[in-house]
Amino acid sequence: MSIEKMVLYVLRNGVSLTYDDLKEIVQAVGNHPEAEIKKAIKKLFVSADIKEKNGYLVLLSKARRKMLKPNKKVPYNGMKWGRHWTMVLFDIPERNKKIRDILRYKLQKMGFGMMQGSVWVRPADVANDVRRFIRVKNLQWQVKVLGFNMAAPDEKETIHRIWKMEKLNEEYRRFVKKTIIRFRKLKTYSFHNPELAKISLDLLSMITEKEYLTLYAQDPQLPIGLQSKDWNGKRAYNIYQQLDKYLVR
Repeated sequence: MSIEKMVLYVLRNGVSLTYDDLKEIVQAVGNHPEAEIKKAIKKLFVSADIKEKNGYLVLLSKARRKMLKPNKKVPYNGMKWGRHWTMVLFDIPERNKKIRDILRYKLQKMGFGMMQGSVWVRPADVANDVRRFIRVKNLQWQVKVLGFNMAAPDEKETIHRIWKMEKLNEEYRRFVKKTIIRFRKLKTYSFHNPELAKISLDLLSMITEKEYLTLYAQDPQLPIGLQSKDWNGKRAYNIYQQLDKYLVR
């Protein structure tokens, strides 16, 4: 997260902070050099996002459009594996590229992976959900939805080829490790004002939430039984679930 967004987020509730307060918060959370912090704050003055009043930095109303918005909590699938797959096949001509892109985006959001350009699959029985969407978009004649079962060896090969789960698992592992280190470091940081510790914890929690959701967007949420035994996605989700008690929105 940029220093500018960190500053805007911290000032969002009209809290009274000096430049030195903000510098301490940003350094505690992100370990940024003072020169970078000074440059970022100067940039916010130039863009008229903040101003100084009686020695404190104040957020101006126009800056609120740039602020981080709270996220809706996302569920963890935790679905048991029933050995059902859903396949979507479509033949949408180039002249309807816009609706084709909308369909692909929808399938991706639903956890489907692309087997080929116009063939998408997901290891779950969600055929009815897809059919409802294509009826709304009037695509019944261009999109086919099939349910099927796949042999166990083929399932593993398909998952490995489409979703690159080993890479995602490693990214989840790094996220967990980095997050634990960050919170431990912040816990032992010596603030000159105890109130700054609470603000810093809230800021770090928001940053952590944004980072988790970036990974979550890449996660097909495979059912239990198709995930590896050392799957780090569940550990990352447990951290994400705990962040609400630190966030002051």
